[in-house]
Amino acid sequence: MSSWPESGTRAHGGWGAFALLFGLIVLGWTFALAQVLTMDTPGSLAEAGPGMQIFAYVKAYVFGDPFAFESSLSFCASQTGVWGVADVLKSSAMWLGMILAMMLPVLLPLGRSTSGVPLPPGATTAGLTGYVIAWLPFCALGVAAQWILQREGVLSAHLVLQHDGLSASILLIVAMMYLSGLARRSETRTQTNASAQSFRTGLAYGLHCLRCCGPLMLVMFITGLMNLVAMLVLTLLMVVTMSGPNRFLFIAIGTAALAGATAFALT
Repeated sequence: MSSWPESGTRAHGGWGAFALLFGLIVLGWTFALAQVLTMDTPGSLAEAGPGMQIFAYVKAYVFGDPFAFESSLSFCASQTGVWGVADVLKSSAMWLGMILAMMLPVLLPLGRSTSGVPLPPGATTAGLTGYVIAWLPFCALGVAAQWILQREGVLSAHLVLQHDGLSASILLIVAMMYLSGLARRSETRTQTNASAQSFRTGLAYGLHCLRCCGPLMLVMFITGLMNLVAMLVLTLLMVVTMSGPNRFLFIAIGTAALAGATAFALT
């Protein structure tokens, strides 16, 4: 028998909160997919980063047209450093969508209390609000970084970082955070019913996740900001990372990042 209550105000509230969380995650992934399918950038989607060859294959071989998905409706900011207000809004929406798609899944294990009873809707919604707000400064940083990199000509039309030194620096930051233990200090989540219930606890947990997962989110510049495959892999990695203490995983991530930084530095 399921541990979920079949009736009662608390049960219905819990389902509503889960529906909101799940809906926002779906919205984030849908928006990310819409950006890829409406890109009007010349060239193959394989240029959008590792793993994106599958989308290029679908466009070229299934539809028989490499531009089959493109339309006049573009959700992407300008590919140049010359941005208008619309480009800033598009980039902001892209980064917010990435947060919804990649960071909200981290909250799924927190969606029920330790007794298996769904959390109250008001409290969970408040916690979710606080959690998202904690990530807004990171979104602003991402928008600013995207604009600067495009202005300097080191971000490709498919939004992949084209500077080995910067790529090495990002991976070095990840390595330092994970090997030094700075990220590991924030991996332990509060195993109580208040974990993500109130605005304050949601905000606090969001800040913990920001310190732990923020460096991994920056890796998207290297793999490609439009790379759905990398988004999925990093999402799964961050969910596992935040699911509980795992010193070996943190060391593995840090070591891999250090190796990647070394490889970029030597090229």
